[in-house]
Amino acid sequence: MEPKEAFDTALARAEHLLTLYDLLHDTRARKVRRDWAGKFKEIVHWPASENIVRIDGRDRKSILILREELRIDRSRFTHEVLSELLRSALVAAVSALDRYLHDLVVEHSWKLLSRKEEHIPTELSKLQLPILTTKKALKKLRGDPKSRPGYIVKKAVQENLHRQFTFQNPDSVVQACRMLGVEDLWALAASRMPGRPDKEHVVSTLKNIAMRRNQIVHEADLIRKIKPKTITTRSIKLAETREHVEWIRSLVAAIDAVVKQAI
Repeated sequence: MEPKEAFDTALARAEHLLTLYDLLHDTRARKVRRDWAGKFKEIVHWPASENIVRIDGRDRKSILILREELRIDRSRFTHEVLSELLRSALVAAVSALDRYLHDLVVEHSWKLLSRKEEHIPTELSKLQLPILTTKKALKKLRGDPKSRPGYIVKKAVQENLHRQFTFQNPDSVVQACRMLGVEDLWALAASRMPGRPDKEHVVSTLKNIAMRRNQIVHEADLIRKIKPKTITTRSIKLAETREHVEWIRSLVAAIDAVVKQAI
């Protein structure tokens, strides 16, 4: 599977969380009409005396009906509660970017390492492989000079990258691309993104998205206070989160085009 295919699969999970928010966020302003509830219970053969909870998704494109025995009221479908879906979507999108860059370096590592030494990207040459991995690769070559021990090397590169690197903020993304021999990443990527933004704007946008991801993952998205009297959660909105997820998609598409042209 190509790195971009894995990214698309991972990002689809983030988008699914946004869809769930749309379906479950209660937009109903009024209580359920008694006559409507009576007809509904009659159709599904529920007791006429049973209370039901009705949740209307955005634009009434979805309706969720809950039985009284579940003991779940409409407060569980407010933005304050369901905003966790938005936070999870943002984290999933950044994770998809991180995984994509790891896969990209692994995918091209053997091809790049097979070049003449002076043509191997400097950042890639800094990676240290376990001595036993090197021994296995050499043993395979000695047994068959025509063999291609790329799998052994790529597996070691993969383990090394996932153990030592995360590719989520601007500096680390640049580092990953330098391992692939790509310099001046932001100018090249920006020229391939919708609207052709300035490279400074691309860097600041990714920096802000990575910061929000870290606030969610490492701080439970709670506002920092020295002596808190109340617990306050940072705000998050559907439109902004969807924009961030789509922006990450466009960034990866641009990086993918840059790398394919460079290698």
